[in-house]
Amino acid sequence: MYGIRLRAYANVSICLAGKNAAMDSSCKPQLDPTLDTEVAWARRKELILATLKMFRVTLDAVRRHAEWVDTRHGINAVDLWILWELAQSPGMRMVDLAKGMALPRSTMEPLLRGLMQRGLIKQGEPADAVPCFLLTFDGQRIADASPQYGQGVLKAAMNQMSDDSLALLTQAMGDLIRHLPFLEERAAFQPMAELLRLGARDQ
Repeated sequence: MYGIRLRAYANVSICLAGKNAAMDSSCKPQLDPTLDTEVAWARRKELILATLKMFRVTLDAVRRHAEWVDTRHGINAVDLWILWELAQSPGMRMVDLAKGMALPRSTMEPLLRGLMQRGLIKQGEPADAVPCFLLTFDGQRIADASPQYGQGVLKAAMNQMSDDSLALLTQAMGDLIRHLPFLEERAAFQPMAELLRLGARDQ
């Protein structure tokens, strides 16, 4: 699994580096040569629309989960993910949490500070000079209330997939990203729910 994650990050980096090529109008879709041209175009359109619908369902599930977390616990989805991570591995350091959640430390630091101010986490006694974090009683109660989806519905769903399916998904997503305009590399290190919230605010 770790190797798959490394290949995923490598593929995304390669795709983002070549983002200017995505706007090249000379890139033509490769139609199935065994089919009549009209049939091939119809099948291609059907596949694109079916996939688009699946993206909508996926993003809607992420949004609904974020709203559920806010309504039930009064925190956002990324806060719950931190509590979930600390429930799995008490005493994690900031750098460990940042790596485990694919977030920069500059994003993780204010999140941890906010959770401490709300009394949901506390600093433990580190074995070295680097602070570690533990759940408080209230933080543990929230983490226990969302054992399956505390890490987010998308990551939880991917954890249920086979290695082969994950590899195929990574390859397909990398190919999709390579053809996307308006790419921003920093988006790869922002919580999904936050990206959806920003998009809704801008509309």
